[in-house]
Formats: sequence, C-alpha cells, structure tokens
Amino acid sequence: MALFTTFMTTPTVMAIYKPLRGIYSQTNRRLQRQLPLTENSQDELRVLACVHGPENVPSLINLVESIRNPKRSPLKLYAMHLVELTDRSSSIMMVQRARKNGFPFINRFCRGASATPDQIAAAFEAYGQVNRVNIRHSIAISALSTMQEDICHIAQEKRVAMIILPFHKHWRGEGEEAMENVNNGWRIVNQSVLKRAPCSVAVFVDRGFGGGLKQEAEPSSPTLKRVCILFFGGSDDREALELGGRMTEHPAVSLTILRFLEKAKDESMKQSHSGSTVPINDEREKEIDETTMAIWRCNQSVKYEEKVVDNITEEVLKLGQSREYELVIVGKGQFSSSMGAELPANQIEHAELGLIGNILASSDCGIVPSVLVIQQDKQYADETATSRMGQDKLVTTIDTSITNNEPSV
Repeated sequence: MALFTTFMTTPTVMAIYKPLRGIYSQTNRRLQRQLPLTENSQDELRVLACVHGPENVPSLINLVESIRNPKRSPLKLYAMHLVELTDRSSSIMMVQRARKNGFPFINRFCRGASATPDQIAAAFEAYGQVNRVNIRHSIAISALSTMQEDICHIAQEKRVAMIILPFHKHWRGEGEEAMENVNNGWRIVNQSVLKRAPCSVAVFVDRGFGGGLKQEAEPSSPTLKRVCILFFGGSDDREALELGGRMTEHPAVSLTILRFLEKAKDESMKQSHSGSTVPINDEREKEIDETTMAIWRCNQSVKYEEKVVDNITEEVLKLGQSREYELVIVGKGQFSSSMGAELPANQIEHAELGLIGNILASSDCGIVPSVLVIQQDKQYADETATSRMGQDKLVTTIDTSITNNEPSV
C-alpha cells in the first residue's frame, strides 16, 4: 500500500497543480530613485517578504513596520511562506488545504505542523488590519533546488522593489551558540535569489529585532527602535539609505547614519583587495555618494556621523558588540577595496553578504543587533557601470579625434 501511494501521489499532484515557473524577463526595480530624492512621492512600494516559519514572523513584522511610511508612499506587502518539499504523501493534503483556505498557492509541499500556515497568515492579517497595510499572503512549497524560481517569479509578476529573505541561521539567544544553522539548503536558496532576482534583495539576520509583536500595534509607543546605517559608498549603500529614508518619519524609530572614511593609503594597498564587482573608485560613483551625503547632512530627523578609521574590521566589530542599536543596515559591497584589505579571504564565512555583512552575521564574535544586508538590483548596477565606462570611452575617443584633427601651426 505504501509503495502504491508513493507512485500515485506524484502524478496526482502534478495533475492538480500547474507550476508557475518559466522564463521571466528582467526589469530594473529598486528602492533608489534618481537624485535628488523626492519627498511625498505617492509611488506604491511593493515588498516581497519571505519566512521559513512562525519564528521569523515577529521580527519581520517589526522590520516592515519600521519602513511603513504612508506620508512618503503606501506600502504593499507580499508575505510568502517558504516550505521545503520533503514528503510526497503530504503534497496532496497541502494542495487541498491551501485551496480550501483560499490562500494563493504556488508550489508543492513538504513537512511542517498543520497549523503553521494558518498561524503565519493570521499574524500578517492582524498586522495589516491594525496598521492599514495592504498584505497578500502566499505559500511556496517546493524543493530547495527550485525554490528561487518561485521567489523570483512572484517578484517579477508582482513588480516588487525589494525581496526580504530570512538568513539561513536562526537566533537562539545570547551566548556562544547564539546562531543555529537550520538548513544549509536555505543558504543556497538565498545565494540563488541574490544572483537572479529582478529587483533589490535584503537578507535579514534576525537577533530578536523589536522584541515581539506589541510595538506593531502601538507605533506611538515611547520605546524606540534604534537603527544604524553603515555607509561606505556605492549603489548598495545608497539603496540602504533609501530604505532608511522611509524610517526617518516613523515615531518609533531613531535613525543614525554612520559614514566610514579611510585614511590615505598607498595605491598598491588600494588594489590589494576587492569586495565588489563594481569599481567604487570611479569618480562618478564618488560624486553620487557626495551628493547623497550632502542631502542627509541637512536632514534634521537623523543623526549623522563620520568616522575616519585605520582598521574597518575592528570598528565594525566594536559597533556590533555594543548594545547601542537594535538593527544595523549595510550594503552588500561596493566600498573602497583597501578598507577590507586586512581581512583574510579564508575568514569570509558568508560571502553572499559581502565583507561587512559577513562580519556582522558572525555567530562567534558576540554581535548583538539584527542585521539587514542590502543588494541593489544586480542587473541595474552592472548596466550602470557598463554605461559609465562606455561614456568615458566615448569622451576619450572624441578628445583624441579632436586632437588629431587640429591644424598644424
């Protein structure tokens, strides 16, 4: 009987469920807009937030509440419960249950308590009703090897500006074994989404951000969420600032922008290490960074600081080990290469988070705050860099042509 069930469930599931996967076109969707930043923009911000289980929900809702800014633009949240397909016999039950409850259904099922999807959906629905946030809940049930296809498909279909992914390690509390590796397969899912996503991506390393669900229902609570954005330069960090811009007017968020500046070093040192695929030393990138910083220096609703450092690793560790902030936001990469020169490559445990994100996600350095690592739409960043290099080449060619055609005296 068991053998019969095993052979029959797969074709039955395939008959009931038609996969949504397929080739999806790339679009340049991101948080960052053209400078100067516009205020009171009414463009709808669409975010796809993924969870592995109920343990991810409280902190994720706190994060979503922090970026909710109706005055700037309304927020539409697509909450997706990611479920790994492991047991074939439970697939039909999950399909039938999801359809009965009316949840948008994406793929196939694996394991998990029967009440888990209802608990997650109920939590998001309650938050949405209390805070008037437009929320759509869905369940993606798939093998981990194909999970990224479901995530990227929905991101493309719903035209979201950012995907929020949970880190593959769960926080268990303070101590030496604070982070528990749940399943390395989820790390591969995150890596695949970072490579393929049609929009910006944020990986959320949760260490109990917000402390529960109470603050979502009471945004006017005097207890502040202390948030710090680390700025080194580049498109990823500017995307982090754009997200932080939505937090500035929230009454329960205190935002600090900490810009790191390096001391002058030899050119040989600057070329010794690189943590980015985009040349941050490009003068055009530096100009954009300076224009962005000029805007934030004049913003009275944030605390702006600058630090000139010799060893960026020590400074980041010191900040992470302090209890000054509940959340640290940082771009994945694209900062000056010499800043990470003192960090040996063999110590990078989570390369998908970048050099700074890797330090703050460490489980054995006593890091306290939650961390949000942001990568701007990869295709947009690459196309922008290529376009700028092409423009520079064109200018050089024109200048050379003019020089060669000058009449002799």
